[in-house]
Amino acid sequence: MRALEIVFRILWSVVLGGLIYGSAIWLLRVELSGDIERMEPGKAWLLGGLAWINAVVILVIGGMDGRLPEENRLVILGAQGILCSLLAGGLLAAACMDAVHSYVYNYVWWWCLPWTGILLGLPVSEAYMEDGVCRITDRFSIQQAAAMALFVLLQQILFAQMYGRADCHAFSVCALAGCAWQGNLLWFLIHMLSALTLLAAVQFCRRNVTPDGKLRVPKPFIPYIVVTFWVQIPVMLYLQSKAAYIYA
Repeated sequence: MRALEIVFRILWSVVLGGLIYGSAIWLLRVELSGDIERMEPGKAWLLGGLAWINAVVILVIGGMDGRLPEENRLVILGAQGILCSLLAGGLLAAACMDAVHSYVYNYVWWWCLPWTGILLGLPVSEAYMEDGVCRITDRFSIQQAAAMALFVLLQQILFAQMYGRADCHAFSVCALAGCAWQGNLLWFLIHMLSALTLLAAVQFCRRNVTPDGKLRVPKPFIPYIVVTFWVQIPVMLYLQSKAAYIYA
């Protein structure tokens, strides 16, 4: 990798990190009563660090996405990075709200949905028809739509009895975003299982689990959902690339 490209990637990660941080702060304005200066310096630095880590993961995801067309690839990668950053800002704000107050304002999910919808409309290599028109079904298939609908119903009706409604919204938004990288019902369920496993492992190490498997003291769940989501997407892309190589 050339030195100029490395510098560009670092600068672009800073730009995306700033976009994630700005989005999260804007969504947290209710918590801060409209005054971002009320945030403690330590927490502001922590939020900025988390935003930059999110930006690096988004860059990794863009580099691993082998379906993007060679023509205008940089433009599409840039658009994808910006949309993912706006989504990441919303998820980061939701995680912060859940961690501090154990509730999330509904406007956070309405913030995440439009960027996810636009992300699903970005073209991939198979997307170009002979006339160059891109269709949303190029990233989001009918099978994925059916799996998404089933998963959301399961979250809102069945799993809502296990954890909070905001957690159900978080899983639903992550599943919809995962469709942009060929996520299906199996991956949605794997994400849910991974988040539950991580929560159980951390709380077990902290001795916050009773003998019957329940938490002694309830803990926020959305931070675990967000972490496992951003870990899952690169893993999913890696396995997809290996499968494509085997069947090629």
